[in-house]
Amino acid sequence: MYMGNSSGNGSGNASTDAAANESQKRRLQMELLILDSDTRKLTNEKTTLDAEIRKLRQDGERITLNLNSKKGRYDFVAKEISSKEEDAKHLKRKLNAL
Repeated sequence: MYMGNSSGNGSGNASTDAAANESQKRRLQMELLILDSDTRKLTNEKTTLDAEIRKLRQDGERITLNLNSKKGRYDFVAKEISSKEEDAKHLKRKLNAL
């Protein structure tokens, strides 16, 4: 009699195995969804960072051009000051000679 009941338990084990497989399948699908979501978030962050880096590089190029322009103007003004000071000394000497 006990043997007859074991065959009934065998079909119960099959349904338990199927339920365990379904549970594992749902768990894996959920993990996959979470990984996909995390990947999308990271991809969006990467895209945003890429755009910010590009903008900063462009800003850096603009700053470099502006800096070079200011340095050139500074050098020109410094030379003009020296020239004007030399001209003033020369005129003072002429004035003192009179």
